[in-house]
Amino acid sequence: MPNEFFTVQSMLTLSGATGATFVICNGLQTAFNFNPKWLGLLVAQIIVLAGVVASGGAGPMPYLVGVINGFLVYCSAAGATSAVGGGGAPPIARGQVPGQDAPLTPARRGFLTPWF
Repeated sequence: MPNEFFTVQSMLTLSGATGATFVICNGLQTAFNFNPKWLGLLVAQIIVLAGVVASGGAGPMPYLVGVINGFLVYCSAAGATSAVGGGGAPPIARGQVPGQDAPLTPARRGFLTPWF
């Protein structure tokens, strides 16, 4: 049984980086009702590029591959959120009739609300 859920070594894998991106973005979405489309991409790129730096990437090619892998991590995390988070119609505010204009304050986002 591991002593830690995420380690530096586990975050250098596709599943570790995807899991960390998934948890960070969905946690921010739930806690602060904030998750623009670009947030997951930013988190994924930071995690992957930190991994490139930690593994001692020299020259431009490891960073280019890291950016491409960041997009892969983002797509994987967004796909997992969409698959698990149940799509369907967006939530509506109490008392609002479906089809009317959106309320002035958007509905609170849950942990698995799809990112886009």
